[in-house]
Amino acid sequence: MRDTRSGAGAMAVEVAGALLFATAVSDALGLAAVSFYLLVLGVPLTAIAGLLLFARVVDTVNGSGADALGRLQTVLASLLVVTVVLGAAARAPAVAEDAVPPAATAALALAFAILVVQALLALVPVRGQRA
Repeated sequence: MRDTRSGAGAMAVEVAGALLFATAVSDALGLAAVSFYLLVLGVPLTAIAGLLLFARVVDTVNGSGADALGRLQTVLASLLVVTVVLGAAARAPAVAEDAVPPAATAALALAFAILVVQALLALVPVRGQRA
């Protein structure tokens, strides 16, 4: 199996992506309350993904390595956590009305963009490996 930069947190990032996709689908179906609770569930999942990526960077640095792309992925994971938290916070007041505020939709779009960048970075092979 090929070792990639995202090996430690790949499963958590994939689960977060699936959760965000489910949130978008529930938004499209008009289920704003379900979308809110999916994002609330996404907060710890994205935090776990970020912590796993951070642990990978710390392990690399402790092994006298420099992992600039790993650090970038960790920063992106942190931004993803913030985006999911802000998206859930924007939806909270509108749960009773079963409405999706525009700020919540923008946060969801930004979260998808961050996941796309993380996925593209995950395709970069680890230094010293052949493709």
